[in-house]
Amino acid sequence: MDRRTLLAITLCFAIFVSWQKFYLEPRIPAQQRMPHVTETTEIPQATPTTPAAPSTSKPSSKALSQAPRAQTPLEQRAPEFKKLSSATGEVTVTDGPYLISNWNLKNYRTRLAQTTATIDLASVTHQPGELTLAFDDPAYAYLSHVQGEFKTSPQGTLVWSYEDANVKLTREVTSSPDQPYLSARISAEFKDKRPAYAFLSIASQGAPEDPEEQDRQVLYYSNQSLERLLVSDAIETKEISTPVKYIGAANRYFLLALLPEAGLEPKGLIQPGAQGGGKLSLVYPITGNSITIPLKVYFGPKDLEILRSVDPLLDHTVDFGWFTAFAYPLLKLLRWFYKYVGNYGIAIILLTLLLKIVTYPLTYKSVKSMKEMAKIQPQLQKLREKYKNDKEALNREMLTMMRSHGYNPMAGCLPILVQMPIFFALYRVLYGSIELYHAPFALWIQDLSSKDPLYVTPVLLSITMYIQQKLTPTTGMDPAQAKMMQFMPLIFGAFMLTLPSGLTIYMLVNAIASIAQQIVLNKKFDTGHVTVLAKSR
Repeated sequence: MDRRTLLAITLCFAIFVSWQKFYLEPRIPAQQRMPHVTETTEIPQATPTTPAAPSTSKPSSKALSQAPRAQTPLEQRAPEFKKLSSATGEVTVTDGPYLISNWNLKNYRTRLAQTTATIDLASVTHQPGELTLAFDDPAYAYLSHVQGEFKTSPQGTLVWSYEDANVKLTREVTSSPDQPYLSARISAEFKDKRPAYAFLSIASQGAPEDPEEQDRQVLYYSNQSLERLLVSDAIETKEISTPVKYIGAANRYFLLALLPEAGLEPKGLIQPGAQGGGKLSLVYPITGNSITIPLKVYFGPKDLEILRSVDPLLDHTVDFGWFTAFAYPLLKLLRWFYKYVGNYGIAIILLTLLLKIVTYPLTYKSVKSMKEMAKIQPQLQKLREKYKNDKEALNREMLTMMRSHGYNPMAGCLPILVQMPIFFALYRVLYGSIELYHAPFALWIQDLSSKDPLYVTPVLLSITMYIQQKLTPTTGMDPAQAKMMQFMPLIFGAFMLTLPSGLTIYMLVNAIASIAQQIVLNKKFDTGHVTVLAKSR
């Protein structure tokens, strides 16, 4: 690999990281009005302070008189809590208006605690994460304060009910230790006034405590595509007018999603919340005196195998960008190596070496082309002096000379262009794979998904790339490019300071392997073991 190629890769890497930051993570756009859901009614917006979605019209006095007075905390009995476990975690179910109030994951702890503290995907320290049911009619706003009762239910299922003069609510939540999701069934029977819409909502996380987890998103799958919207302080209302397959909140490694059962086609609604969080809602039209909402609730890691077992469409939440076709096989190879060595750090090293071996023929061809170019540099320099005032003639004569010596300018570039999709695909895999979350390597690196705490590997990477730079040929490089090349090791090292240590290990091993290949190839070509192509045809 020559210096031009290294420079090109550096610039591409900088552009790729910047593009990923500012393009792949779009902010939530300004409010959009939803097209007609029914013939006469628009979906009203819910306020962020109550689970109920308010209407712009005032409720009738009759509706207010029929609605029971909202209970105050003094009138409420002590809340009752029950636990349900799935294959991925444990939830807390209450007898109050919240269907589910906590989502604790198994086998994953928070980075900040560095203890056995597990992750709550919707912790109250960020933003209330309760799963709630509300209606567009303000006459039913009092339901945000009521308490129901748990009923006798079969093993693994919790049944809750509430009934008054206006409505009867029932909810069932079923879980299994072998099942990675919860099954829920929520019903409402209206005895008098029927609201137009039901809102099944979940609050997303707000401002993160961990500075390394700034990429929180709300997302939804609709119209055969996944839309991601970065959670920010400027979140605004977005109405989703096409049927929603699922809606949820995610960060780089974990997902909380609501998946309507087949047969129902709810719309969606995203609203602002506190501290950069938001409220995500499935919106169901109510066409009769009752409504039943069956759905799956997934909360857990963004593990491709688990996600596909819940719903094949969930694998879109694992974002490999444009390089998905390359990323999936690389992730499989990484997991295959881990199966035998039991350490993802070692698996990364082995995968890197395997890729260097597989791409060696391309590297060989590129270096060979550069060596051939070096042989005709004196003649090319004479042409530059002869045609220094006529660039068109210079380019024509240089191309003629290269062809006469059997040199193809694309021969040096094409092998590198072929390798670059693999490079960026592996970058995406190592940047966001749940497999590396809290995965230890050795010594001070105990979390491959986090940056190197001592910055040793980024510094070693800069040193290694400096050595690699000295070994690569400078064929045809102009002074401006040569000057830029001097800063390339520092640029790469600076990039890697805050990126996952697993990615830095890959870059470091790749650079060391490239040095070894360069030494072997330089020795081979410089001693004349490779014949040069014919100088004339």
